[in-house]
Amino acid sequence: MNRPADRCVCVVGSVNVDTTYRVTALPDSGETVLASGKMIAPGGKGANQAVAAAMMGSAVTFLGCTGEDAEGDLAVGLLAGRGVDVSQMRSVAGAATGSAVLIVDDHGENVIIVDPGANQRIDAAAIRRHLSNTPYQVILAQLEINLDAVAAAFESVPASTTVVLNPAPIGMVTTSLRSLLQHTDVLVPNRVELGQLAGRPTPVNVDAMDACVAALGYAGTVVVTLGRDGVALYPRADRPDRFLVDPVQVTPVDTTGAGDVFCGALAHGLAAGQDLGGAVRRANEVAALSTTFVGAQLAAVALSEGHRPPGTSAPVP
Repeated sequence: MNRPADRCVCVVGSVNVDTTYRVTALPDSGETVLASGKMIAPGGKGANQAVAAAMMGSAVTFLGCTGEDAEGDLAVGLLAGRGVDVSQMRSVAGAATGSAVLIVDDHGENVIIVDPGANQRIDAAAIRRHLSNTPYQVILAQLEINLDAVAAAFESVPASTTVVLNPAPIGMVTTSLRSLLQHTDVLVPNRVELGQLAGRPTPVNVDAMDACVAALGYAGTVVVTLGRDGVALYPRADRPDRFLVDPVQVTPVDTTGAGDVFCGALAHGLAAGQDLGGAVRRANEVAALSTTFVGAQLAAVALSEGHRPPGTSAPVP
């Protein structure tokens, strides 16, 4: 696949090996359910995002860590096989490669438990050295890794680089996390994360969402992913403009990783020079298509010309 040099994306993030169990319905507290199937596959928010950007056509470099174990070798090999540059990845002695257990029901909804393992051992100094000497169009990070590595990355890039933060999993909002917004050009939360960042309840309508964005005290772009409700785009969080992007109608099989696919596709669009609205709309389409396949990482067939997943009326252009 030809990846022009001017579409360079750097992902600083996590890499996991996912174990997915299929169930009829997600269990309630204290309930035991039987799985109808099990699958082991590559995952991790960072890896999922890197694969999406690479599959879209960007030259993608991944900065992250695995353990010195068979799972790490598998994860790195699979990233490389998807066209991601893994030359800057490191293995950490004495740490296990990150892992996740996912439970997915018949409607494609999921719950996820993550053991970050080596993902919490990324060397911030090494990240700073690399990014201070290697320019990228876009840098993309999430929060499945140690926060000092994200901070080092964002503080090391030139003003010409577009910095994208997916604040997930958000955990406890801290002063350090809020300080990252000073270096962030595009913030991509879901509605739950937006509420937590704003210190408000999860917004259930556009007025509440507007209030949350205003409460951030942030002047950059906010892109709120709303799952089956589409996307809300705020080009400047400190201004009242808000645009709603309609959802793409599909019949989901597995929603795991859809937000990651969105972020990777958005990073690709921005690196390719698309306007913000166009990049968001295309990312929304690709993320929706990704839910029509099993697994957290974007399947090549989802991007094939004329692909028509179940529930759509026409192929996405």
